[in-house]
Amino acid sequence: MKNQFICVSMVILLITNTLFSQNYNKNLFLKDYSGEMIITTQVRGERNKAILRGTEADRNREFVLNNYTGIQPSIYPAWDGGFWPKKKPVSLKDFNVETKYFDELVNWGIENEFHIMHHCLIFPNKYFPSWFSKSNYSSNELELIIEKFVSEVLNSNDNKHKVDVFNVINEIFAMGKSGGYRVSGNEKEDCKWMDMGFEKDMSGLEGEQKINNEHPIFVRKVFDVASKLTDAKLEIRDFNIAFGGKKADGMYQLIKHLKNTGVRVDAVGFQCHLNAGIDYNYESLRKNILRFINLGVEVYITELDVGLNLWGKGDKRKKVSDVIKSEDDWEWFFEEQNKIYYNLVKTAKESGVKLISDWGFRDDIPYGGWRKNQKAWMVNKDYSRKEAYYSVLKALYDADN
Repeated sequence: MKNQFICVSMVILLITNTLFSQNYNKNLFLKDYSGEMIITTQVRGERNKAILRGTEADRNREFVLNNYTGIQPSIYPAWDGGFWPKKKPVSLKDFNVETKYFDELVNWGIENEFHIMHHCLIFPNKYFPSWFSKSNYSSNELELIIEKFVSEVLNSNDNKHKVDVFNVINEIFAMGKSGGYRVSGNEKEDCKWMDMGFEKDMSGLEGEQKINNEHPIFVRKVFDVASKLTDAKLEIRDFNIAFGGKKADGMYQLIKHLKNTGVRVDAVGFQCHLNAGIDYNYESLRKNILRFINLGVEVYITELDVGLNLWGKGDKRKKVSDVIKSEDDWEWFFEEQNKIYYNLVKTAKESGVKLISDWGFRDDIPYGGWRKNQKAWMVNKDYSRKEAYYSVLKALYDADN
């Protein structure tokens, strides 16, 4: 009887502990409910997203350590401690790449056992120093720049072994939703790398699934260089592809083409800069995630924030005051924001997304003008939690329960 009593007591204790462990606790942190999915935030080497220096670094660092299992150091060619020379080098022999800001963020990540994803190496013109868009490099010279740039970033500081994911290419599809590529040219939204030429599509897709007849050669070149240097995951990303459509189809076709020609592509990133007031179709998101997974790549949500739909150029671009005119408007916005954060995160986690990264976490600070005054993030200026934070926390929990 004594042994039976002990056994029954142990079973009751086990059931009690299991039930208790499954209860949602809003006082926990994001990483407490992230499970096997990596949860990451963008960090920088300077300004308001800095975690190692500056007036906000201590608080930022504390928040990152408490909430995330990974970091996304964003060091661009042109800014945030950028890699590229500010003035055009006299010759390609004088083309020097600076990695110290990136290296220190990577080393901090290693010290704190974070999953590290770098953003990014190759972009359209606007992310490079202005002299690059006005240059007239030949195809061979552009290829040499790619080899030098990628090699130095990966070899420096042994980053090729320390970094888990390299976002090697970002935003090469045209600004609209056609699924076509950007064009070469001198404008900010153009892409000089297109001067390296194009190669015939080998995706094997036909009909409406075939968006482009050819693909930029530079894409293959960048992946080839990186894959020879590192075993880290190699990712390509863009915006307006998460919920499907022709642009997502263009990305799908490109990845299929690359894989069919022997190029290693490990992951696709959905940026997810989302907007209140849009009725997003989360079933379409789920299906889109699964089709990319079935293609043989991991799927990441890479730049998540939820703000106002102010997109446009010049006179067509709205201001916050054009949409938000009262406290009731802000109340509407926050309700929408909470709903979108919850549905996006829950759907992503349930569908097998391997990593979610927000694009900052704190409202009311100037992220270089990005979504300024839109309150697009999860916590207030004083780092106190908004309902958006709890929406993400609950979505992480509900996805597993």
